[in-house]
Amino acid sequence: MTETHTFHVNLYGPFEVTASDGTVVHVPSKRGKALIAALATGRKGQRTRDWLQNLLWQGRGKTQASASLRQELRLIRKAFDHPDVVLSEHGMLSLNGALVTSNAACPPKDACAGDFLEGLELPAPFDSWLTEQRDPPDRILAAPNRDDVAGRATSTGTGEPIVFFNRISSDELALSVASEVFQNRIEKGLSDLAPLDIRTAPTDADAASHTLIKSQILEAGQETLLRVVMPGSGAGQHNWSAHWRGKQELLLGCDTEELLQLAYRAQEAAVDALTLSESRKSRINASLLGFRALRNIFSMDQPDLEQANADLQAAYELVPKGVFLAWRAFIQANLIVENTDLDPGYQADLAANLARRALQEEPENAALKAAASHVFLLTGQDFLAAGELARDATALNPANPLAWASRANAEIAAGQIEASVGFSRRALQIGRFSRSRHWWEMQAGVSAALAGNFEEARVHSRMAHSLVPSFRPPLRYLAALEHQRGDGDAMEQLVEKIRDLEPGFEIKDLAEPEYPSGNLRRAGLA
Repeated sequence: MTETHTFHVNLYGPFEVTASDGTVVHVPSKRGKALIAALATGRKGQRTRDWLQNLLWQGRGKTQASASLRQELRLIRKAFDHPDVVLSEHGMLSLNGALVTSNAACPPKDACAGDFLEGLELPAPFDSWLTEQRDPPDRILAAPNRDDVAGRATSTGTGEPIVFFNRISSDELALSVASEVFQNRIEKGLSDLAPLDIRTAPTDADAASHTLIKSQILEAGQETLLRVVMPGSGAGQHNWSAHWRGKQELLLGCDTEELLQLAYRAQEAAVDALTLSESRKSRINASLLGFRALRNIFSMDQPDLEQANADLQAAYELVPKGVFLAWRAFIQANLIVENTDLDPGYQADLAANLARRALQEEPENAALKAAASHVFLLTGQDFLAAGELARDATALNPANPLAWASRANAEIAAGQIEASVGFSRRALQIGRFSRSRHWWEMQAGVSAALAGNFEEARVHSRMAHSLVPSFRPPLRYLAALEHQRGDGDAMEQLVEKIRDLEPGFEIKDLAEPEYPSGNLRRAGLA
């Protein structure tokens, strides 16, 4: 074949590739056909190398899966007799749109005859993906009906959830502004996490069948009451409610730890409500996948992390939101600390590259910048850049505990330990009622240890361990702290717990430069 040929890929019925002169291109392997199909169905004909390796060679290990993908690409280019049929750039693979067309966008039950990739079967997770392609979930909701009751909410057609806000406050301008600023804290946190459709609802009826967040400000002399409610589905039922009482001038600033904590609690309650409501529907959307991943990211259990990574990949395929890449980077960077049997160099490159791509896509996303700052520090990037990202994150959304924890870590890297203690404490206060409290407790423990306050470090580490026993850093700190104060029995009990997670572990390992315990050594505890 010559370079003037173009190619068409038929994905319905038996897989087939034909050249513009009618010649049939023989793709020799099932995985080669699956690879072409996966690229053809990707957004803009693109997929990440990691996603493809996981789809087609899961369980073979990173090195072998990467080699297998390269070999399959060589065979495809040879079959097409064209070196540029598949393009590669910055970890992304794509079909060359100038050379290759397909019927990937053809509705399965419309003009296309036959099942998607008829007769092509491969082991998990490809089999699940193939099932989804053959019987895709309904990702598109009904368009607005102008004949509906006036003001009744309907979907935008994106398939993503709608969240309504309803503010009730005094006519006094200052309190009205304070109410809006407070709700904006919640709105910013939610919109950073998922591609939600956020609207204002004058009444509860306008938000029927959707997630509604109501805030009410009441005056009582010198004090003001701020009440936040998420109504339940039945009359008089509430899924969640909380309040704050204090001086009006504090509410006007809306930057005390108590108010930021309330905003973060409301955000997490909304995430829980959205996850529950969306999972009950017979469709998958990017928001649901992102929220589901977020619930697993901080667990540090390997199966949870693997599921979170898969959900984030799928979410990005549906809606290419940068924060999905940032959370994947966060997972990969944390594995450097959590799993000592991985190649730290490979993990660092993978995580840092994902974080950089994410920053290009959403430069004003506070959650993304907080995660990227954390990743840059764990992977040995410029700590000054990590600090700048963390400062941006706290400025964009001060009700984000990860942003303050990232600032604490950046201050540690800069040698400003007292500053790190303050930022760690703020992260813990804001995230105190969060399911991720163990994370903020551990951050506070690290800062306390570096400041020489070993008893406080012990208290925070114990709490972190109690909340998530499989979380390794608290166990390491507790073992080192007991060793430091000479309690050999307590230390041995903790070492045994670590051995359950890391067979063969010895307390002396903490002192090894290759072991992920840099701050322990810096604090003089290893």
